[in-house]
Amino acid sequence: MKPCDKRSFVLGMITAFSECVAGGCKRLALSPPLTLQDYEMVRDEAEEIIEKHGLIHFHEQNLDQPEEKRCEWILIARREETISKYRALRDKGFSPVDSLEPFYELLAMILPRRSIQDTMHSGPVFRTGRNDKRDKSHSHNC
Repeated sequence: MKPCDKRSFVLGMITAFSECVAGGCKRLALSPPLTLQDYEMVRDEAEEIIEKHGLIHFHEQNLDQPEEKRCEWILIARREETISKYRALRDKGFSPVDSLEPFYELLAMILPRRSIQDTMHSGPVFRTGRNDKRDKSHSHNC
């Protein structure tokens, strides 16, 4: 298998994260960590990908981090309110570089509110038939 170049890898990740946010699975996604040079290399195409999904973006420069260790990323969100909540956490001194915990609510998957019964499989796990030699004693209805 031919190795993937960094530009293609980053743009692929941004595409996947944009699909998650556009599909309503996440409120906020962060691109992979980028150097300034990486950001400049992917910026135009990344913004195009994000905007084609009907989303907004914000370039996080992490200027509070030491320059020699600094990484940047692109925030991907559906709503300006989400970017504002992220920036409010940053203004309070929290940084995803140090810990993602303060950002969990924004970064977590959005799960639909359903009862446990709605998620359970009600049929048999295995098809039964004369030629089925699998041990059915361990099948579960879940």
